Amino acid sequence: MRNLFLLLFLACSIGAAQKPNVILVIADDLGRDWVSCYGSKHPTPNLDRLAKEGIRYETAWSMPIGTPTRVTLLTGQYPFRHGWTKLYAVPRQGGVGLRPDRFTTFARTLRDNGYSTVIGGNWQLNHLGKQPNALKEHGFDEHCVWPGAEAGKPETEPRYWKGFLQANGKRGTAPYAPDSINEYLINFIQRHKDRPFLVYYPMLLAHDPHAVTPFNRENKPEGKTALYAGNVTYADHLVGRLVAAVDKLGLKDKTMIVFTGDNGSVVSGTLNGEVYPKGKGGETDWGAHVPFIVRAPFLSKGDIVSRDLIDFTDLYPTLLDLAGIAPTENLELDGKSFLPSLRGSEDPYEKRSWVYSQLGSFRMIRDWYHIVDNKGSFHNLTKDPRQERPVSKLDKIAPGRRQRLQMILDRFPEDAPAPFAKFESKQEK
Repeated sequence: MRNLFLLLFLACSIGAAQKPNVILVIADDLGRDWVSCYGSKHPTPNLDRLAKEGIRYETAWSMPIGTPTRVTLLTGQYPFRHGWTKLYAVPRQGGVGLRPDRFTTFARTLRDNGYSTVIGGNWQLNHLGKQPNALKEHGFDEHCVWPGAEAGKPETEPRYWKGFLQANGKRGTAPYAPDSINEYLINFIQRHKDRPFLVYYPMLLAHDPHAVTPFNRENKPEGKTALYAGNVTYADHLVGRLVAAVDKLGLKDKTMIVFTGDNGSVVSGTLNGEVYPKGKGGETDWGAHVPFIVRAPFLSKGDIVSRDLIDFTDLYPTLLDLAGIAPTENLELDGKSFLPSLRGSEDPYEKRSWVYSQLGSFRMIRDWYHIVDNKGSFHNLTKDPRQERPVSKLDKIAPGRRQRLQMILDRFPEDAPAPFAKFESKQEK
């Protein structure tokens, strides 16, 4: 009996030690048309290397604009369920924002199951000046963030040079905020390398105002496109630094790194030699179609391009699946774990057959070929990627595809109330 207890103890210890680390990186306003492994002419060598060592997904959908995407990612719920259907920066526009008593983020779930957690980057989902404990309540042990421009406080506006940052409750300025955040996250990984950790990295780059970076400060490129290109180059550099730190610590084989964007690009780029429309805020496939790269050597040998469909509700259940955590009964998730995809499963029942995106009252859904929206549009994306031409009447498969997607779209509920109720501090009551 004593030996049996010992074996059970060892099994539990080994299981805990084998929980993989997670690093989730979201570039701001960066679409596929600026990532060279997707066919852009703009070089992103570090992202290309990450894709070469992992899986590059051809079709992943976010929401067409930032804050709805981030709330969807954090909660695993579609906007019609969580109510954050439009761009809304709480520090500037007011309201309570993302409430920890209503929503359980993946960070809190992982932290409650033994993970050390940190966020570094952009947070505008709560007013941290009025809600100083919001990030801890959402599940982050540590933070180093630009809290967003707070109404009436112009000193909080800079996000790059002399950027305003909040690190574990303390506020101040940094010479170049993206560097400071990146260094903080690397330091966190170094300090927590011996236990499972979650790094959530919603990058500041490449959102406007597009400024020079430490790479081109002396050259001073002119024009929005040139400045944006420099921002993309520096974002790629920062991702490379983070990945190199993981590998140097010997953590490569037990760390899953996900890189994606929060919506389509804010500056028009190129895909496979052709000009690609800027996507941010667009009611189109390219408004939500983002890069999505996963490196997880313990699941995949790498150098894979996948046609499997991904949307942003899928991250939460995937992280639970990866960590061996059973969701609680009150946790309502809309996504589907893509762990089978990472493992190379060919079983279609283990994967998605459609993805969904929403902005305001606009809703759209697609599969591998076709896209339908609630304004009545229907297009074949393989033949008409810019959604300019009606589907040919000679296409006999199209009506059935349209009916199937429309039926899925029609069954979704109406939008929940927006979570922007007026914030009342103790002093205001």
